[in-house]
Amino acid sequence: MRTNQFFDVRRFGMMCRRELLEPWKTHLLRFVACYAVLAVILVGYGMETYNHLSPGTPLEYSHALMQFFMVIFYVMGMLFASSFMERMKTKTGRIAFLITPASAFEKYLSRWLLVTVVFIVAFAIAFGLADLTKVLVCRMLYSNVAEQITFVPWSEVFTHPYAGWRLGVVASSFCFLQSLFVLGSVIWPKNAWIKTCAALIVILLLHVQAVMVVYQVRGSFHRGFYLTDEDMNRLVIGVGIVWAVFNWTLAYFRFKESEIINRW
Repeated sequence: MRTNQFFDVRRFGMMCRRELLEPWKTHLLRFVACYAVLAVILVGYGMETYNHLSPGTPLEYSHALMQFFMVIFYVMGMLFASSFMERMKTKTGRIAFLITPASAFEKYLSRWLLVTVVFIVAFAIAFGLADLTKVLVCRMLYSNVAEQITFVPWSEVFTHPYAGWRLGVVASSFCFLQSLFVLGSVIWPKNAWIKTCAALIVILLLHVQAVMVVYQVRGSFHRGFYLTDEDMNRLVIGVGIVWAVFNWTLAYFRFKESEIINRW
């Protein structure tokens, strides 16, 4: 099999299959952990909500539930992204990964799909199962309002007038945050989550300090510059996508180097 090609569909398919099937126990444990966290949150929310609900009273889902969903989605995504280089934490793992008959791009792309696309699909399934658990448990506990205990009304979210903008902001924000931890994992294969968080905290503190200095010099940030909500959404989506692509590209070139040398 030739290994000097940049990309081969058949070889890439074999690489993806290997990434999915070989560590299936690890993937299963992570999926169960994700489901358990979501189930605890949803069941707890359901018990708190339905305990004070009277029969016939219309139920309105709190925005806090959606916010919890987004926070868990982001955090889980960053945790999974920090496992990007877990196969190269040890010398044995590095050697095994190095001799795999695939190009660096195929190895990188297979890992990227695992921690990005596969994660999103797995998270959606885990949330669906957790929502089902909430409905079943709460209907048993509060049988008097069983008909009012329903699944999370995602139809209302996707049919909202600003649903497109909101989904765009969420997607770009997720890609940006996830790309930071992919890059951090490539730079620091060991303890990637902790080291990346520490680096981001330092960068954030330096940024806040710089903003304070600029504010003291200028006295104000407002100079007649105004953005509408749509302009702000476009800006957030554009900046998020650009930075995500930049971080993923930088991670790829660092990944290629890591097959030969290990700087950290």
